[in-house]
Amino acid sequence: MEIEDRPNPDELLKNIQAEEEKKHKGRLKIFFGMCAGVGKTYAMLKFAHQTKNEGVDIVVGYVETHKRAETMQVLEGMEIVPRKQISYKDVGLEEMDLDAILVRKPQIVLVDELAHTNVEGSRHLKRYQDVLELIDNGIDVYTTVNVQHLESRAGTVMEITGVKIHETVPDSVIESANEIELIDISPDDLLKRLSEGKVYIPEKAKNAVSNFFRKGNLHALRELSLRLTAERVDMDMLDYMHSKKIESTWKTTEKLMVAVGPSPYSEKLIRWTRRMAYNLGAQWIAVSIDLDKELSENQRKGLSTNLELAKELGAKIVHIIDFDIISGLLRAAHDNNVAQIIIGKTKQKPLTIFLRGGSLVDKLIEKSGNIDVYVVNTEKELINQNMTSKNIFTSSSLKEYLISVLVISIFSALCFPIRDIIGYQTVGLLFLLVDACVSLFLGRGPVILTAFMGALIWDYFFIHPLFTFEIHALHDYITLFSNLIIGIVLGTLIHRIRKNQHILLKSQENISTLFSFLELMNNASSIKDVIAKTEEAFKKYFNIEIVVYLREKKGKNLHSRPFGNKQLYSEREFAVASWAFDNKKSAGRFTNTLPNSNLKYFPLIASENIVGVVGVNFKKDATPEQHTIMLIKSLVNQLTNTLIREINIDLVKTNHLEN
Repeated sequence: MEIEDRPNPDELLKNIQAEEEKKHKGRLKIFFGMCAGVGKTYAMLKFAHQTKNEGVDIVVGYVETHKRAETMQVLEGMEIVPRKQISYKDVGLEEMDLDAILVRKPQIVLVDELAHTNVEGSRHLKRYQDVLELIDNGIDVYTTVNVQHLESRAGTVMEITGVKIHETVPDSVIESANEIELIDISPDDLLKRLSEGKVYIPEKAKNAVSNFFRKGNLHALRELSLRLTAERVDMDMLDYMHSKKIESTWKTTEKLMVAVGPSPYSEKLIRWTRRMAYNLGAQWIAVSIDLDKELSENQRKGLSTNLELAKELGAKIVHIIDFDIISGLLRAAHDNNVAQIIIGKTKQKPLTIFLRGGSLVDKLIEKSGNIDVYVVNTEKELINQNMTSKNIFTSSSLKEYLISVLVISIFSALCFPIRDIIGYQTVGLLFLLVDACVSLFLGRGPVILTAFMGALIWDYFFIHPLFTFEIHALHDYITLFSNLIIGIVLGTLIHRIRKNQHILLKSQENISTLFSFLELMNNASSIKDVIAKTEEAFKKYFNIEIVVYLREKKGKNLHSRPFGNKQLYSEREFAVASWAFDNKKSAGRFTNTLPNSNLKYFPLIASENIVGVVGVNFKKDATPEQHTIMLIKSLVNQLTNTLIREINIDLVKTNHLEN
């Protein structure tokens, strides 16, 4: 089986989830803009008229015209579901009638202002929750939202405009949209619309221009909306390329990738890539290749430190399991549509380069296709032979070489007394069999050594004249060199197949773990049940204990009540967990922040929405392997999403009881 055909665990899990959702859910289309007045509602209504003319059953669930003449005019002719009247503090207010829409069950419903906060007494706190319920019931939704209402952008918008945004939408809702249409106009055109009274009444428009709608603010908001839309388009393009199995790179945008290993010289590569990405305004990725070789404690610490640095500098971390560093890098590049790869210049000896069929850099350039390769001088040898050569080039230990010598020697000693009985040609074939058997257990180097020793021993002890390296018969020459070449090729291929099989099994184990954990989370019925099942899963999969702290229900701080293994709680440990919560970063053991802690803490965060912290108690003193850390992070991400789901359900239940 080719290594490139091996399924990616994260990609497979994502595809499974997406296919399950498509079967039952409606579609979400978002008309997206930089701020009020760009024409989102107008564009949504125009599109709705076109859809209606095609015979689609479409209704208006809620549209806010703000008394704009153009919007009111285009609303005419649409079926409108009457709004629900709600009394709040002796004042009659109107909200979208969610139940009436569910009873009407159209194909498509228009729901304006996705970030709106519902009046007390409504089923949900937020309108986006109404939209999610409609989608869950198989109804397609067209909606509108501005960039400042995204949770991840609200803080940036406040820094730019000085205006605090109170109504926000989780980024996960935007990410789940099937389609996003950007409604964009220039700041000058928007200011002209304001001055003409097409956005607000004249008095309000004048105040808006002097505050939120300053021209500099509009330029910044426009850039935010364009960048977010570009990111979404890039995600859609990657999904398309993966679904169509397009392996070539489409250079639609600048995207850099740096190879990160345990070597201390990786730090220079990371910082160099960060500077280049900043100058180009490009995204960048730090990729770690797991070559299925056991790393020393220093190597694991070095790799963890380098990846933490890359993450702090803004890189997306990618972990690839592969038997070869070149194929792993190119697979990561194709999966993420990377245009440029950054790698360090190696200073290998000419003999080493010859035996390995070329240097690492030469092989990468040769196989990179239309991907650009930047070779950075690290001043010293990037691949430190004392640290990483064993990992990167999968060289074998001295013990394996001694075993290969011992095996071929014992076999030769057994065959020598019976050489005249079975014939020296048969002995030559048996040497090939030994080489194939050795390749099932030992590395490529010992296999090649076995083939060479077998050829020499066969010539010296079995081919006449004995005890010399002379060969008189032409057919013996041909047989000797044929056996040697066949032995090397056969042994190398069997060794490669064995490595591929082992890596494939490793990937399948990760897929099985992720899928099993996903099933556990889907079947959980409460916050306590979610944490209990997570604790059980971590014991089963990793043999480690966890403790979970959640955010206060009506506050912004981390609550000190522990869930999971309560024995892991202490004031000192909770202080570390609080730091991870406040800074939205990992902290504790095996990190550069508060490393003397007994646990490593992962923030439970999704699209800037943090709900708590999980502490993981690694029982061994050795730094965990990188693939284990990546798998744990995948489970933590799924735990976060499930907790957010259960917290939202609890909020709805609480509101019902209060009302």
